[in-house]
Amino acid sequence: MTTLGLTQKKLAEVSRVSTATLRQIQHGQDKNRQPAVLTAISRALDLPDGYLQEVADQGRASAVTSGESATVVELREQLADLRERVASIESRLNQIRSD
Repeated sequence: MTTLGLTQKKLAEVSRVSTATLRQIQHGQDKNRQPAVLTAISRALDLPDGYLQEVADQGRASAVTSGESATVVELREQLADLRERVASIESRLNQIRSD
């Protein structure tokens, strides 16, 4: 979420999953979440559909190696970082324009 610049509220809106459910998943309190919910969150985070289900079942390292190569994961992280930077620049430009 941080890498993409998403708040919990925004992720809830994009994934159509309640903030309460997201909070439970983030804190590991909901081990038996429906696959459709995890797929919706994965898509909202621009991850492969089954990524969060694999993380829930096997841990992050297994999900990375089975779903995508390390290079693809790194590229996704870099792209998310660039999106965050562009959003920050746009925000600053909007502030300057409004002053």
